Amino acid sequence: MNINIKLLAVASALAFASTGSLANDVDNDITASGGTNFFGVVHTDSFDFTDTFTFNVSPSNSPWLADAFLGTTNLLSSVHNIDFTSATLNGVPLTLSPTGDVESGSLSATVFANGPLILTVTGHSGATGGQFASYAGTMNISLVPEPETYAMLLAGLGLIGFSARRRMQG
Repeated sequence: MNINIKLLAVASALAFASTGSLANDVDNDITASGGTNFFGVVHTDSFDFTDTFTFNVSPSNSPWLADAFLGTTNLLSSVHNIDFTSATLNGVPLTLSPTGDVESGSLSATVFANGPLILTVTGHSGATGGQFASYAGTMNISLVPEPETYAMLLAGLGLIGFSARRRMQG
């Protein structure tokens, strides 16, 4: 029986010593107009986190261009601190600033994607004692014109050029 108590004590100590990991999953529905979309999270405890933001674009079979920016500011004390570990948009990594009182992440290249845009942010929240730590950002999304649109544009320019040439000749 003494061995069971020791095993229980060791198991409890390991459970409390391990770092918890929590997640926030946020879904946003985006229409064909796209535009700038805002997102953000407030963490209320000190832990490692993985937050997933899903931007459901409509129509989902059309190509979309997207870029993202996220940031956090810690002005009061370390209990409000967020440290970003990584951030990706559909697997493309955002460029993160060094950890400190002001941190940011941005996408240096535009992501070209069909279907949902998934932003995954991982890091550590320093929130303790009922305090909070937060970050926010923007996702800029625009619909890519279909190839038929470019074909119609070129055909129209060709007709204008043809008619201008006929006028000059006649």
